[in-house]
Amino acid sequence: MNNLKEKKLNNKGFSLVELIIVIAIMAVLIGVLAPQYLKYVERSRESADLDSINTMIHALEIYNADPATTTFATGEIKAPTAPGGEVTAPTEIVNALKDAGMNTLPKMRSKEYGATWVITVASDGWKVSTDSANNKLAAALGR
Repeated sequence: MNNLKEKKLNNKGFSLVELIIVIAIMAVLIGVLAPQYLKYVERSRESADLDSINTMIHALEIYNADPATTTFATGEIKAPTAPGGEVTAPTEIVNALKDAGMNTLPKMRSKEYGATWVITVASDGWKVSTDSANNKLAAALGR
């Protein structure tokens, strides 16, 4: 009997109330911080998508400016139908991008730039011909 009392006195664990309080504090912190975290993740996806689009355009500009190039790479580069999909382009542009060192077309992962844009590449330059988000892509690309 004395042995049982000594074990109870030496028990230094957490009580159920203390554990519930810690879990409640963690739930409040997660509830406050999760939306901010998701917003930052989406902004980083937008930045990565914008960088990929910019890289494609610059690669095509360099390819078309090369004096050794006999034909210009022209056509439409289209956004995927939904975020997470791959950009589509005609074979002429895909081959020009490969020659410029870009072996695969990028995947668009953000909601903002993941769909609904078309970039028309012509011999005299390029332009964003369809951009449903108030020309946000055109403004972000600086043209």
